[in-house]
Amino acid sequence: MLAYVAATCVLWALSGVLAVSTGFALAAGAGGTSRAWRWLSNGGITLTRGLPTSLLVVAAGVISIRIPPQSWLPDPFPATPSASGPVAWAVLLALALGSAGHFAVIFQTAYTALGRARVEQSIVLGAPPLRRLSLLSREAATAAIPPTAARLVHHLHNTAFAALFPVADLFGWIENGANETFNITRFVVAGGAVYVALSGLIWAGFKAIELRLRLPRANAKARGRRLAPAPDGAP
Repeated sequence: MLAYVAATCVLWALSGVLAVSTGFALAAGAGGTSRAWRWLSNGGITLTRGLPTSLLVVAAGVISIRIPPQSWLPDPFPATPSASGPVAWAVLLALALGSAGHFAVIFQTAYTALGRARVEQSIVLGAPPLRRLSLLSREAATAAIPPTAARLVHHLHNTAFAALFPVADLFGWIENGANETFNITRFVVAGGAVYVALSGLIWAGFKAIELRLRLPRANAKARGRRLAPAPDGAP
């Protein structure tokens, strides 16, 4: 079972990183100055949000299942036969595309939540572009992290689509165990408990990041209140 849990974690982590990176690139392109990039990025967001992830995974699996193993492809997937490496990578890419558009909208909304005045203020202050990007990203992160965490939990559940093909994952272990032993309840309860535990770890990790980002802002506001002059007549 541990190998299948590890396989799900690898599939989730690699496809999640790719989905977040692609979503950020789409969000940046949609808000850019180039009309062509805006058109392409918005089209990509609409397409990846509109197509069901299951359809993307099935299409990727069917197309890649006839591709022979490639020696140059890395093989990070535990319990997955090396002959199924191309299928595993195709499923991983499909999972990433299935979430990329959703992440793009989350990042766009977080950036919009900053307000135009805050963005213009960072430009007027004359900070270098990288410094300005760092400051704005930190402020936008407090709005982006909760929905990002929720989407990554959903992304974890989407990895179950890998069981449609010879790619090892936790859901595949549940199916195989239930079919081989007919002890459906035991495998469903055990697999469900692991999914719940992994989902809880994702939520807890991002909640810790959210609290860490909010704490400096809360401390800064508290210091500002202490240093503010008292109104006339106040003790």
